[in-house]
Amino acid sequence: MMKIRFNQPEKRNPSDDRGISINYGQAKRPGRPWRWYLIVIIVSLPLLYLLGVIAREIIVIEAHGRIKVPIITVRSSSEGYIQQVFVEPLQTVTKGSKLALLTNNTLENNYNRVRNELNFLDKERDDLLRQSGITASDSMQLINIAREQKSFYLNRLRQYELLFEQKAATQAEIATARSQYLSALEKLTSIENTQYTSPEIRQVANRINQLTLELGKTQDQKQELTLLAPEKGLITELFAQTGEYLGRGQPLLDIMFNENTYISAFIPPKHQKFAVVNQMVKVKFPSGETAKARIVSVPGVTQKSSTEDLGPLEAPHSAILAQIELIGAVKTRLIHGMPVSIRFPFFAN
Repeated sequence: MMKIRFNQPEKRNPSDDRGISINYGQAKRPGRPWRWYLIVIIVSLPLLYLLGVIAREIIVIEAHGRIKVPIITVRSSSEGYIQQVFVEPLQTVTKGSKLALLTNNTLENNYNRVRNELNFLDKERDDLLRQSGITASDSMQLINIAREQKSFYLNRLRQYELLFEQKAATQAEIATARSQYLSALEKLTSIENTQYTSPEIRQVANRINQLTLELGKTQDQKQELTLLAPEKGLITELFAQTGEYLGRGQPLLDIMFNENTYISAFIPPKHQKFAVVNQMVKVKFPSGETAKARIVSVPGVTQKSSTEDLGPLEAPHSAILAQIELIGAVKTRLIHGMPVSIRFPFFAN
């Protein structure tokens, strides 16, 4: 009895069919192994990209940053009409340079009034002293010495103010000279109140002292009409022109201090160990130039990351704020707000 087979054994030689030789023709599309490799590579690309991102996150420690160029708005400390503007936009100024001159007719009239009244009372006091017959007494000698000291310190104060305008004195020196002058004035007032026996002379002397203080305050207010540059910098924008009125506290112009440029870095919290002072970093500019820098300040605050610095799949997050200072000069022009990339060494200092 014939045994029926429902499965056919595997043919090891496709050119032999049960003893009959079958000659097949050559394939019109020969198989190329590299095509299969290409398909495998293409299918594996997402996995390779993911592995690359994970490896880069581990090896390359990076943070975003922005270049910050300090800009100060110079405001009027007095009020008046602008008589003259000495600067133009994009002009570099030095510390103490004159920026603008204001004029205030009310202040000028008050200054002239006080000065004229003071001169008149000085003459009237001298006449009363001569009439009282104490011009040569010991009391008058003490008063004259106190007056000479007051005049000496007043002249010294004016000299320091003149030197300050010439950038040869500091505000601290002016403050010291003013304090010495006020002390001399108080001493003169005390001596006059003690030595003068005539109520009329004492009244005139007290009025003179009051006017002297008022004249000094008015003189200080007149000096505030001249606006000076606080530091060396670049004028970026003018807000007022000659002939316009400036009230107290109103802006005149903006000054940018290129020499004080720094970088604000936003360090991810997971890299907190790198947010320490004197940590060395490498800054990469959009032009491709790199430069060495170091962290000079970590205020201890966080800030929301900018959407411009986020990747396509990243969500806004908080970052540790740090201030970075460049070491040495760079060829890239430092522009306020320009984004930079900050890279930390694999091992923290």
